[in-house]
Amino acid sequence: MANSNMLGFRQLAVWTTCLLALVSVSQGFDETLRRDFPGPYCQKINRCCDDRQDSCAVPIADTLCYCDAFCDRDRSGDCCPDYLSFCHNKPDPIITCLHNGVHFSKYNTTRDNCNECRCLEGGVVECDTDLCLTDDDLIRNINSINMLGWSARKYSEWWGHKYSEGLTKRLGTKEPTVRVKSMVGLHSKAERLPKNFNAIDKWSGYISDVPDQGWCGSSWVLSTTSVASDRFAIISRGKEVIQLSPQNILSCTRKQQGCNGGHLDAAWRYLHKPGVLDENCYPYVGRREACRVHHHSLSANGCKPAAGVDRDGLYKVGPAYSIRNETDIMAEIFHSGPVQATMRVYRDFFSYSGGVYRHTAASRNAPVGFHSVKLVGWGEEHDGVKYWIAANSWGPWWGEHGYFRILRGSNECDIEDYVLAAWPDVYNYFKTNPY
Repeated sequence: MANSNMLGFRQLAVWTTCLLALVSVSQGFDETLRRDFPGPYCQKINRCCDDRQDSCAVPIADTLCYCDAFCDRDRSGDCCPDYLSFCHNKPDPIITCLHNGVHFSKYNTTRDNCNECRCLEGGVVECDTDLCLTDDDLIRNINSINMLGWSARKYSEWWGHKYSEGLTKRLGTKEPTVRVKSMVGLHSKAERLPKNFNAIDKWSGYISDVPDQGWCGSSWVLSTTSVASDRFAIISRGKEVIQLSPQNILSCTRKQQGCNGGHLDAAWRYLHKPGVLDENCYPYVGRREACRVHHHSLSANGCKPAAGVDRDGLYKVGPAYSIRNETDIMAEIFHSGPVQATMRVYRDFFSYSGGVYRHTAASRNAPVGFHSVKLVGWGEEHDGVKYWIAANSWGPWWGEHGYFRILRGSNECDIEDYVLAAWPDVYNYFKTNPY
């Protein structure tokens, strides 16, 4: 009876040890015990018993482990973690890996920036090899370029994301079609324009804040509504300082791909007809949802106009028009407010911190995306380098408080190729020449 009870206690110890180690074993030496309970155990009592002896045991956690030869017969899971190494002088199996200073077991994974790493047999680490949105090498390479004119930094918001995610979810503007690119551009008469100009200074309080599109490829709507909102405020001489709803276009425009991108001409067409609500009434959520606009007036959709404005119709603009060259773009901004520009985006642009941007060889061989931004002004450095001032849609934490400067006059990143604007549909009693 005593032997039977002793055997029962030993079986209980086996299951308790297994549960403590968080592994399931019915047969075989539990290698994870050596990691979780390093000991010493058999070494502590300096015993390795030749046959099955229940007395050849050592406390471990709140149970017992054994150092007897019974472990050699079936490699029972209640053997002490150091039985093999102490009693048979066998090296402990490699059950953990080391990568970038992080220890992890073959039952787990770790991350190296945007890539998952796995621990294989023998301590071998295998990582995915996807290109990340940013990394230390990219930042170092950019900042090592002599006389570049701009600097890069590592943004925590980008860390852990793949470059393909950035192209899809942080841009979103489709490359303009040949038909759209061939639009006849408006031409302004030659005139003297200032060396430096910023719409924010000229129309203080009328220029909308820098938005953050989130992980939604919606620059095609955010840049459109941002330009149109500014122009409503400017042309109405402050009567209608409103932020138009990008979510309205994102959710309600047909034949576009929502957060997977869209064409600028489609966004402007929607603003032209049927028009949109304002941001307060239809706020941006950063994903495509079912369209909530079912009527063609503000009141019928539960919205109110700006204070003191007798408006009930949706906010609309006239047909979008193109501006073709550097001087015409400057004149358009100077007289009528910000304009919209499309640009090619290279991998290094995501890491821009400040200065006058031009793309570098640091991002060569990486895919290129398309993006749309708002041009609000221009300037010139003391060394004669000319630049545009542009508002991005990644939030004020990025770049120069949400803005960036980019080379002007050389069509850097094709930013002067496709520039659009439209005239807002303000009421007749506001349509006075503000100049």
